[in-house]
Amino acid sequence: MFDQLSLNILDIGMNSLTAGATVVRITVIEDAVHDQLLIRIRDNGRGMDEQTLRDVLAKNVSTKADRKKPIGLGLALLRQTSEMCDGAFHVQSTPGQGTGVTASMRLSHVDRPPLGDLNATIFALCTVNPNADIQLHYLSDDNKFYFSSQEGKHDEPRRTQEAQGKGAAASRAA
Repeated sequence: MFDQLSLNILDIGMNSLTAGATVVRITVIEDAVHDQLLIRIRDNGRGMDEQTLRDVLAKNVSTKADRKKPIGLGLALLRQTSEMCDGAFHVQSTPGQGTGVTASMRLSHVDRPPLGDLNATIFALCTVNPNADIQLHYLSDDNKFYFSSQEGKHDEPRRTQEAQGKGAAASRAA
């Protein structure tokens, strides 16, 4: 078990990127009213067939081809944490379409690890693959936050127009 849930998110997000995902959507919902914490990670990577998914959840396999030993504990550890904290765990994966992981747990459970540093987790995932769209949807009783690593990258006006001799007026008109 990781000592912070953000490390579980990082591990699963890294697996998503390794599986060729171009979009990794992370949702974290802290609902104190209903005493629930929900973590959902979805990607559009390679996905897994049913047998591979069973093997990965049985704690004895990794889908990473460059591993010398076939260990893969990320999903199994998150499942263990969810179940230990009165929650549920579900993985859905389709070859060629991606994987979705959902873990819930009781927010007030004495054994629930802290969420940890989500900022560092998202930053690390963005750094690993700057072309992938890493998205974070965070909701709590008091806060709502959305982040996309690709937001604004393609829609921003070019700032090189003045340097190319088009002048400030042409730049403002664009």
